[in-house]
Amino acid sequence: MSNRIESFADLIAPIGEDTFFADYHDKKHLHIRANAANKLDDVMTWETLSALLNMTAIWSPHSLKLFLDTKPVAVDKYCRPAIDRNGTQSMQPDADKVKSWLRRGASIVANDIDTLTPGLISAAGALENRLGGKVQSNLYCSWDQHQAFPTHFDTHEVFALHVAGEKTWRLFEGRLENPIASDTFQNLDDDFHAANRGEVAEEVTLKPGDILYIPRGQYHDALASSEGCIHLSFGVTHIIGFDVMTLLFERAMTEPLFRQNIPPNEKDARAWIAEMTSRLSEFGTSDEIWSAVQGFREDFEYQRGGFDLPGDALKDEPGDRFTVTASSLQVVSEGGRSLMKTAKGSVPIPEDVVDPVRWISEKQNFSAAELDAAFPKMATQARQKLVQDLVGMRVLTPQ
Repeated sequence: MSNRIESFADLIAPIGEDTFFADYHDKKHLHIRANAANKLDDVMTWETLSALLNMTAIWSPHSLKLFLDTKPVAVDKYCRPAIDRNGTQSMQPDADKVKSWLRRGASIVANDIDTLTPGLISAAGALENRLGGKVQSNLYCSWDQHQAFPTHFDTHEVFALHVAGEKTWRLFEGRLENPIASDTFQNLDDDFHAANRGEVAEEVTLKPGDILYIPRGQYHDALASSEGCIHLSFGVTHIIGFDVMTLLFERAMTEPLFRQNIPPNEKDARAWIAEMTSRLSEFGTSDEIWSAVQGFREDFEYQRGGFDLPGDALKDEPGDRFTVTASSLQVVSEGGRSLMKTAKGSVPIPEDVVDPVRWISEKQNFSAAELDAAFPKMATQARQKLVQDLVGMRVLTPQ
């Protein structure tokens, strides 16, 4: 029986969203014990992994790596020359070579797999829709007492979904403050890590269906404690202050003031810098920059398909198109809440449907297929319920 992860609430159950965001998110790690034995079966199983690995043409030394006791296996030791899907010479994993390394205890690391199955797409979408960050997933398949990676921290927050076997994780006291994917944090040596990881804060053993949340910057490592285990690491990267500074920079470059040469004397130079700083402050509090930030947030996601054939190729049937009939429909923010506002008043909007309601208010006229294509990661039932609710509220009228 399939247990498709349709929402963030599904994923972290039995922990509630309020508890997670109040006590753990970006604060401390959390071990979520499975509330159902097959909770993650739709996301990954041994059979699914084998089927994916047998799709030989999708793999390369970049997307499929082998590690043995924290050391990478050389490409020529597990790959062979082949012609890829672009018709060019490449190296592809060789099944016999890979299996030989697995029998020695090597770990498989399959990168960027979050678009490869409906279950993976759904889980990634659930995280992305609720957390508002870009989500990317890797798979780790390892064996008893063989470690793929040394103690380290990540520059993104991690949701480790454990789907087979058992693995023991050590969470350390040390946590770097807001590390990012730059050379400053990615080229640190072993001495730095040894000096900053601190003592072991907690040791947890993950079993099938368990989830481990690790905030970015927290030191951790993991070691398989059973013969054969799989976990999926979903990394969440958020918009940071540097991204907003980039928007400010792009806006500033449209004004001559910021393209001016620095004045030759100190007094004028200081006044020039002060004027630029003041102007940047004006940008930063303007509706223009806020709109740019909102647009950036809406686009800050990965595209994962959106096809549903043959229905996508069929013409709309009567009743499959909808028109906004509520006067002056718009989405606004007041007091930290999102509201759907019309000429007759306003009502709160659940956070998971704010973007679809905003899209509907801007489109005014749309088909069910267009809504599906605009929000492919939103569950079909959730899209249908949203439209039905808006029709019932007389915001929409079927055509």
